[in-house]
Amino acid sequence: MDVFGRLASVIPDYEHRPEQLALADAVARSLATEEHLLAQAGTGTGKSLGYLLPALESGRRVVVATATKALQEQLLTKDVPLAAAALGRTVRVAVVKGRQNYLCRKRVEGVQLSGLGLLGGREAEAGYDRLLPWIGSTTTGDRAELEEEPSASLWAELAVGPDRCLGRRCLHVARCFAEKARQRAGEADLVIANHALYFADLALREHADGASVLPEHEAVIFDEAHKLEESAASWLGARITAGAVRRLATDVVQAASEAGIRLPPRAEARVEAAIEILLRQVVPPNGRRRLREVPREQALVLIDELERIAQALWGHRDELDAVAARARKLANDVATCLEPPTPNLVVWSEPGLLAYAPVDVSDRLRESLWSEGPTAILVSATLDYGFVARRLGLEYAERFDAGSPFDFRTQALLYVPREVAEPRDESVADEVEALCRLSRGRALVLTTSYRMLDVLAARLRDGLPYEVLVQGEAPRERLLERFRAETDSVLVATSTFWQGVDVAGESLSLLVMDKLPFASPGDPLTEARCEWIVEHGGDWFRDYALPVATLQLRQGFGRLVRGHADRGVAAILDPRIYTRAYGEHLVEALPPCRLVDDLAEVERFFAEEGAAQSEATSVLT
Repeated sequence: MDVFGRLASVIPDYEHRPEQLALADAVARSLATEEHLLAQAGTGTGKSLGYLLPALESGRRVVVATATKALQEQLLTKDVPLAAAALGRTVRVAVVKGRQNYLCRKRVEGVQLSGLGLLGGREAEAGYDRLLPWIGSTTTGDRAELEEEPSASLWAELAVGPDRCLGRRCLHVARCFAEKARQRAGEADLVIANHALYFADLALREHADGASVLPEHEAVIFDEAHKLEESAASWLGARITAGAVRRLATDVVQAASEAGIRLPPRAEARVEAAIEILLRQVVPPNGRRRLREVPREQALVLIDELERIAQALWGHRDELDAVAARARKLANDVATCLEPPTPNLVVWSEPGLLAYAPVDVSDRLRESLWSEGPTAILVSATLDYGFVARRLGLEYAERFDAGSPFDFRTQALLYVPREVAEPRDESVADEVEALCRLSRGRALVLTTSYRMLDVLAARLRDGLPYEVLVQGEAPRERLLERFRAETDSVLVATSTFWQGVDVAGESLSLLVMDKLPFASPGDPLTEARCEWIVEHGGDWFRDYALPVATLQLRQGFGRLVRGHADRGVAAILDPRIYTRAYGEHLVEALPPCRLVDDLAEVERFFAEEGAAQSEATSVLT
């Protein structure tokens, strides 16, 4: 594509990447033929520009849906401006977020009329006072404009999610910040959203005549597509929380009071008590618990209280009907949890909530999206085509692999010890400390549990002369900023840090994974999905557990090499790679690099790196 030839004029030191051009050709072909595409584009490919440029050249309106806010921000502030400069024209781009990200004029009016009574507490009122200049001057109402993040409780009084929004029935709809964002999206060439919002739009189109969140579009690009199944399961499921019921009760009382409607006696207290008692009966002290049966008597009490509220409000005026519809939606969600167990529905509880989700989403996605929807292009740095296609119902999509521009044989070393002595926690901590000393800090340590996170954080802080940063002790982006800036620091993290972390250069020279990332077989969704596969003639380990672990392992490994100058060691402290039949499969799924089992080889690798850096410094001086 000629446009890539112009990138050198807008990107300093731009190198033409055959992988990026090949991806762009595949995306352009998909858009032209309207065939769905599964595309794997490894780190360093330049995948964002690889799909943005053909999308913008196609003349079609395209929605890009990502899984993380960080990628949305990168697209908006970095990649789209570069694409526009290469194209030599202005690109109309709009970011659409969920309603809860925008100030709600109706909620602000309610706070002002109540004399701050809705906020509750001096701290919230002080926070509101600090927001007043922004509230009076903002033209977008987007929370991202704020330099100071408001507390969750305060923002909940100033913004609404889709469940509390009156939509077109609201008196402020003409001046609504969320609606204005959607209007801007309707005029854009490119719309940036997230997975959850895309599925919310799909649900709205299915159930509401003419209503939508996103504008009409001819193609959608799902970036970070390896996360799409979880997003789809959330869309088709529900989470029932005490907080949601309390917000409903507050809105019910306020709406009834404003309209002069008499509610059932103690309606607010009765519905709040009903959800609290139900959750006490089903919620475990920690973790997730699969529920084969929900306490029927108490669930029916909650359903009855919600229905009494809905009946009291329904039929008086649109605003009251909207609140009544929310009550009925909550009642229906509770009723779904009470339905006799089915193979394709799993119900579980965890601290603070009761939830359900479909076990398999493929049939619903085929019906609602792949058959009737726009051209879909799914892009990720890690895709197992057969597994992803089966899980999402995209068996007949075109497939493309851009490969990787990096030479992992010279840039990376894979270290896996042949044994880890018991007690395992202590032995793993010994290995991690030794590795971090060899790397002189500069390490990202990924754990598969919060228990191990605590064990390693304590050991490394006691044993290392380097700054040790720990997930949960500061916001994610703040931790990453410090990790990049403090070159010899060590960052210990779990779960979300296995993916979406981009730290190029010397700061991340060692990547440690404490264990192979197999999902807990006792997790309700994992257990139910494995049962579903067996019932349909498959093998739960081969067809689900191993592919999921492989994708997670590849995502974790992908944190190590982010540029052509990067060199580093990936350490997987799990001897099962040698002792189990699947070990060879996992190693082959990783980028090709030398596998060693001797810590002396790691020491030699870092010594060679240090010598190369010293030589480079001597040449420069």
